Amino acid sequence: MNRINKSYRNINVIDKSEVANLKWPSENFYKTQDKIDEILVKLKVALVLGNTEKIKCKIYFRDFVSIKMIETTIWSVCEKNILIKSGMWIPIRRIVEIEI
Repeated sequence: MNRINKSYRNINVIDKSEVANLKWPSENFYKTQDKIDEILVKLKVALVLGNTEKIKCKIYFRDFVSIKMIETTIWSVCEKNILIKSGMWIPIRRIVEIEI
């Protein structure tokens, strides 16, 4: 899959347990439906690979502060959020990229 755009600076690698403490802006990171659809396809592929092959993916997302990255297995993809370990959610609207 595609690598994250090299123009993004200061990507903070965090532990997935830190996701529970983040605050999320209400607007979408991407404005075009094509990019949102691309993210959804990657999320579904990552979900299947995680559940069948135990493959982790890198999830890049933006909260109020900066772009962050975690490496984890996606447990569920819902309409507005993804579920990761320990019942933590990340809003799909804030996902920058998925790297499988």
